[in-house]
Amino acid sequence: MIEHSELSAFVKERALAIFRRIAEAEGKIHGQSVDDVHFHEVGALDSIADIVCACVGIEALGVEKVFVSALHDGHGWIDCAHGRFPVPAPATLEILKGIPIGQIDEPHEMITPTGAAIAAEFAVGFGLMPTISISRIGYGLGARDLATRPNVLRAVLGELA
Repeated sequence: MIEHSELSAFVKERALAIFRRIAEAEGKIHGQSVDDVHFHEVGALDSIADIVCACVGIEALGVEKVFVSALHDGHGWIDCAHGRFPVPAPATLEILKGIPIGQIDEPHEMITPTGAAIAAEFAVGFGLMPTISISRIGYGLGARDLATRPNVLRAVLGELA
């Protein structure tokens, strides 16, 4: 679908790379080749939209470098196509190998495999925000009420100082 779309070369290349990260993680977990991986949860239209729109947004805004804050997942359990698993989900952990991750006291999944793959694909660094001159700020609000923090994703666009 993505390969045959009218999306730009950048969006196609990066979106397919993100899907490949997810497929490689799922394949490793299930002992399958990338070509044999079936996308259940991640194949849903919302995941396709999340991945493609992230790529389109980064291209449209002319983003040259992406810095991601320290990653913290919740704890507890998730129910997925393969049964019940502890949080962080196995695919999320596999995708984030080599990237610092911690847990917080929220009994929910906070980092999905899709979000992990987008971050892993684009981030040049994880941790504190570098010194920047801010030009735009965007917010995405989640539907879940969290006990210890707001359920908000914030994106800050700016020039490195």
